[in-house]
Amino acid sequence: MLKVLVSGALYNIVNIVAQILLGLVVFREMLLHFGEADFGTWSLLFAILVHVKLFEFGLGSIISKLVPILKNGDSKNVSYFSTAIVAMVVVFAAFLAVLIAVAFIGGQEALQFQGTEAFTLVLFLIGCNFLFLYLTGAFHAYLTGSFKVGRLNSVRLFINILRSVLIIGFLQFNSSVVIVAYIFALTSLLELLLLFLISVKSGLFEDLDLSTCSISSFSYVAERGYKLFFLSVNDYVRQNALVIVCGFIVGVIAIVPLRIAGRLMEIYTQISVSLNYILTPYFSTIAIGDNDSVNKKFLISINCATTLSAMVFLNIVFVGDWFLALWLGDVPQYTSEVMKIIAIGFFIETMQGPCTSLLISKDKNKIIMVLCILEASILIAIISPFVKIFGIIGAAYAIVVSLGLIRGVFQPIIIKKVLKVPLFTYYANLMVPTVVIALNISFLKLVAMSFSFTNEDFTLISFIALQAIVALAAAFHLRSEVGEKN
Repeated sequence: MLKVLVSGALYNIVNIVAQILLGLVVFREMLLHFGEADFGTWSLLFAILVHVKLFEFGLGSIISKLVPILKNGDSKNVSYFSTAIVAMVVVFAAFLAVLIAVAFIGGQEALQFQGTEAFTLVLFLIGCNFLFLYLTGAFHAYLTGSFKVGRLNSVRLFINILRSVLIIGFLQFNSSVVIVAYIFALTSLLELLLLFLISVKSGLFEDLDLSTCSISSFSYVAERGYKLFFLSVNDYVRQNALVIVCGFIVGVIAIVPLRIAGRLMEIYTQISVSLNYILTPYFSTIAIGDNDSVNKKFLISINCATTLSAMVFLNIVFVGDWFLALWLGDVPQYTSEVMKIIAIGFFIETMQGPCTSLLISKDKNKIIMVLCILEASILIAIISPFVKIFGIIGAAYAIVVSLGLIRGVFQPIIIKKVLKVPLFTYYANLMVPTVVIALNISFLKLVAMSFSFTNEDFTLISFIALQAIVALAAAFHLRSEVGEKN
């Protein structure tokens, strides 16, 4: 099992790295092609329509948790699993009906693109993109719970490459916002169909039994789902509150620095999720075991998450400005400051990512709900006054305050009570990897600086290359060690 876990995490990371490179190129081309005004409108529209993720109700987590224990002979697990799948399909159908009504019957349009009159069509296509991604989450969760990570990532990589090539190619011919929206919608639909077919081949229909769905199984899913609903709400608020509040208070052009920083933070989160997402089914298989064993494996996962998060954070500190200039050329004002401030908050959160996976596996959904409500409430309460006082920088301060208080202070206290892990031990497992990574990256920076005293670009590229070599060597060493132990 540990070998599967490590291999799955490495597959995810490789896919995320490819997605990062492709996504950054697409982001840049869209920004340059659309202009700040239309790109700001596009970003605001995305932030509004992505709300469909709020109604995921943690069903994906419930599915991935149940899949690895379906073979244990408990018919209730089959019933809960089948009900969760049906619930996601029903939510998808309901939102599709709402989208059609809003897009084509909804009346006045509050937003417009400068370069196109087909705003309604763009609204519909982007909405379909998010709905397809929503339903894809069911099959993503099933394949993750089945530890079919290689197949899952193969499809995701193919879709990312296809979408990126199509967008960049069509933008070279001055294609409109409508064409880009079509590409997003159609590639998302293709991903949905491919993951559905792979899930069926992996045994979805054998595990699924619609006859077992009942009021009691729906009550089970609903009781857990409504608590995990706040996990989706919190993710939405964290990712989009800054864009929406600044968009309406300061203006759509002010969104651009936040969207740039937000795109990098999405990458930050995805790298962390590459490890954390697969931990939910893994913790599900060991949650009822020996407490000392569970605690040990949890602390190992915290070490891994902290290592990944520290590597990303320190690279933002060391080469963030250079990367922004290389990536975008002329960088909008305040982008660098916003990026570095927000990165502090996300570092605090992502280094503790396995906490959510552990709490879900132990059915501590109420604790997750409380943490999410507190974090979202603090951010919503302070972001508007912070923006009015400090401008765009205030939005970055607001997210650091909310994440620092809830994830840096309250969450460790709760984990201490759940696992009976001393606070000193918990914080030590966060700080030690951070210090080790900081020392190693600082050493690699000194080595890179010794290569050239005049060419700054060469020094930074050497610095990044050295990190990549060390990281790859460590990953292959870890995988081989785990393979030998198994």
